[in-house]
Amino acid sequence: SRFVASQMTPEIIDTMNVNLQQNNVDFRASGSKVKFAGFTKVYKRGKEKDNLLPELKEGDSAQMVSDDPAQHFTQPPARYTEAALIKTLEENGVGRPSTYAPTLDTIQRRYYVRLVSRHFEPTELGEIVNTIIEKQFPDIVNAKFTADVEDKLDQIEEGKQNWVRVVDSFYQPFSKEVSTAESEVAKIEMKDELAGMDCDICGAPMVVKMGRYGKFYACSRFPECRNTKAIVKDTGIPCPKCGQGTVVERKSKKNRVFYGCSRYPDCDFVSWDKPIGRNCPKDGHFLVEKKIKGGTQVVCPNGDYEEEPQK
Repeated sequence: SRFVASQMTPEIIDTMNVNLQQNNVDFRASGSKVKFAGFTKVYKRGKEKDNLLPELKEGDSAQMVSDDPAQHFTQPPARYTEAALIKTLEENGVGRPSTYAPTLDTIQRRYYVRLVSRHFEPTELGEIVNTIIEKQFPDIVNAKFTADVEDKLDQIEEGKQNWVRVVDSFYQPFSKEVSTAESEVAKIEMKDELAGMDCDICGAPMVVKMGRYGKFYACSRFPECRNTKAIVKDTGIPCPKCGQGTVVERKSKKNRVFYGCSRYPDCDFVSWDKPIGRNCPKDGHFLVEKKIKGGTQVVCPNGDYEEEPQK
């Protein structure tokens, strides 16, 4: 359904906002109506309800039936998804279609970010690296610089720019910044955090270390003792498949969060969305909690049941 929807015409919605004033108090009413269903005929993102308003013109009087004294707070921008990040790169003229996939792969492989519910979240390592390069290379770490360099490279290809001059104009100031950074920036050591448990093999304290795929438990006597353990977050929810283990939060090699059974490999239960410990009233399948724009929603993975979104 999603594939078919991607080939269809967008949905068209008519919106209407009305401002009313009474005794120096402002009221606002808003309404919407689906004018053309488009792709939502085959792929619905959630419950869509028409909220119709009557035809109004300036100076009309209206009678209040009910009011909703809701206070709306400004929400921070949503975290980037892979698609949103690529769209932003395109809008800023950064990169090309052939470089988008390697860019997304690099920032995850170096553990600058991790995917949590399909959204990128910066890691501790990513924030440290970003702080350093913003301080040491302020002219380079910005979208305009990258877009300008790519534009000059296009001009070189077309014979409008001399590549030696372009490279030299970049390299001369950049080499000085690199020399300054090498002398001023001290090596940053990530201090090991005590894990609060002892090694199963030698009895030494276990510590939290940073690895290629994120944090993990390791013996403090490394390299004498090479005992390691994955860090998992136990949700306390019974496994929907075996009922004996509990659902734990794990990470894939691409740092994407998923949920599995604590009894793995004896139980191979796995889910990208977090189970909530209840079953679907329609087909008995376990329900999961999906993150949507502005909140979460409990749904059945089979698509035949969903609850009202929670903010």
